[in-house]
Amino acid sequence: MTTVQLSIAGRGPEDAPLLGDLLDQIQDFFEILNGVAASIAGDDADHFEWRVIGLSKNSPASITVEAIPLAGFSDGAELAARARDQAAVGLVQLKSDDARPVHFTDNVLEAADRFVRRIARNLSETIIHESKIGPVSFKPVDAIPAISNIGLVLTSDPIHPYRELGSFEGHIENVGTDGWGRPYIVIKSRLTDADVKCFLRGAALEALEQEPVAEVVWRKRRVLATGVLKFRSLGRLSQAEINRLDFSFHSEKLPQLADIIDPQFTGGLPSEEFLERLRNGET
Repeated sequence: MTTVQLSIAGRGPEDAPLLGDLLDQIQDFFEILNGVAASIAGDDADHFEWRVIGLSKNSPASITVEAIPLAGFSDGAELAARARDQAAVGLVQLKSDDARPVHFTDNVLEAADRFVRRIARNLSETIIHESKIGPVSFKPVDAIPAISNIGLVLTSDPIHPYRELGSFEGHIENVGTDGWGRPYIVIKSRLTDADVKCFLRGAALEALEQEPVAEVVWRKRRVLATGVLKFRSLGRLSQAEINRLDFSFHSEKLPQLADIIDPQFTGGLPSEEFLERLRNGET
């Protein structure tokens, strides 16, 4: 059985965290674990899912989950254990080292950045239990250097990188600003299903600002993004600097069947008779 426990202490009375911080911290932690698991497995398939088996408010608040293998993936629990252990090792490494931890993709690093920033700002401690290296504690004093190291890893050139001018299509998953206040959107690529962080400037930023939030994010608006595409390796798009966004039309603005069909196309003849005459050269 593979389990993991997360303890989260706030800065309020009796170590009580705010609800938003608690939920977001849990979500980002398991985004780290799931991202590491996907990197280890080398595919985008879900090999397991997490089931909550324990909740406690005994100072500090904690949650315990168990990995449940999904049908067809007998290695699910083992993969979850490897991901848990590698995530713990990687997070400890980021306290003191600006080298990229093994299996920490850009998406994992971005989740880790949110995870440690929340500790620096609003939480007093977060502890990861049951990893092979024992409990891993993060306090504000640990979070500050980790934030700096994550920033250095994310802004350094990836292994075998290349850039090209181009465009890709997908739908918008999220919008926000990074730690330096730069606006970005996350686009899920239509071709690869990968999340691509896109920094916006110029006309692209203006185009986004003109779109209602509900249309952009909640309805997962389709978009064609054009600019400098940054590839981590051949075909692996990791980031982009976008200067143009072309939003797709809403479905109600697309041509409907009634707009395409011409009821007078056959001159009132049944389709079979029209085609027979067309073959015989009679039309």
